[in-house]
Amino acid sequence: MSEERRHICLGFTDESYPEGTHICYLYNDDEERRRILPLFARHALLDHECFHYVADVPDAAALPRVMDELDLANAGRGLPGRIDIATVSEGYYPDGRFDPDAMLARLRAAYDQCIAAGQAGARFAGEMSWALRGIPGSDRIIECESRINDLVREAPVTVMCQYDLRQFDGATMFDVMSVHPILIVGGHILRNPFYQHPPARHGHHHGA
Repeated sequence: MSEERRHICLGFTDESYPEGTHICYLYNDDEERRRILPLFARHALLDHECFHYVADVPDAAALPRVMDELDLANAGRGLPGRIDIATVSEGYYPDGRFDPDAMLARLRAAYDQCIAAGQAGARFAGEMSWALRGIPGSDRIIECESRINDLVREAPVTVMCQYDLRQFDGATMFDVMSVHPILIVGGHILRNPFYQHPPARHGHHHGA
């Protein structure tokens, strides 16, 4: 299956990337993040894509503050389409437990809904610090991140996972980097030399 993927502008780099790119955003600078995220969101709408954001806040009452802090409301101003924002509990563990199968199904469903609504594609950006708080199933984050690379071959949602380097330890970050083909580090995007390419066709168990 080698059809040509639509190339999209990520907003913060001149280089275009194929839709379905799985990006790991490593940051320790909040100002940099406030610059990159609205560009990523705005160019999703400019490319006629849905944009979903998952914020690490305890409840929906805090979501307008996140929209304001990250300038996401301005990012969509004057453009058709919308920016949808949810809490991490809604986005990652709506049943109180993180389940990679359910997470991947939600991503696929979100992509399918966008296409059914006449959009060209979908982007998803999520904050990951919730994974440090002992949520049941959060030890399966790396498994899920790895399987996203399989999902996007079939449902090419462009995914940006955000990891705050001030919170995650080095060993965890090495595992995280090994499952993302593209990195953003210091505000610059690069092809990840640590990425371990999965076999072209496989289930997540050998022999599938």
